[in-house]
Amino acid sequence: MLVRSAIALSVLSAALIAAPGASAQPKHHEHHPTARAAKPQAERITHGPVVEGTGNSWVVIAWTTNTGGSSVVRYGTAPGALNRTAQAPYADNEKTSAQNHRVRLTGLRPRSTYFFEVVSGQGEGTGSQDARRGEFHTK
Repeated sequence: MLVRSAIALSVLSAALIAAPGASAQPKHHEHHPTARAAKPQAERITHGPVVEGTGNSWVVIAWTTNTGGSSVVRYGTAPGALNRTAQAPYADNEKTSAQNHRVRLTGLRPRSTYFFEVVSGQGEGTGSQDARRGEFHTK
């Protein structure tokens, strides 16, 4: 009796699989409006930049963004000539939405004024970019 039930179940399963339009898996529509992934946020600077430390030939500049992204500082001795660049690795802490960026500039002249622009971009693959300017003085 048990063998007949197993055979009948196998035959029934085979018939359902072979039936036109029958499927063991539900059909999903790729373009369903509720199936869209959330669009990544455009990156923007939410705090700073601030000069965290200064020495005779170095400075550390920090800022915070709303999402992960690049950490680049363009700087120079005139506001219109930011011809040097320093950067830190891509910042993206998955455990928090606010991302801290910190870049150390070295090889600076003592007792000098520098102008800078911090740039964070490519936030979570959006390609968006935000920048802010400032200045600092070495010791």
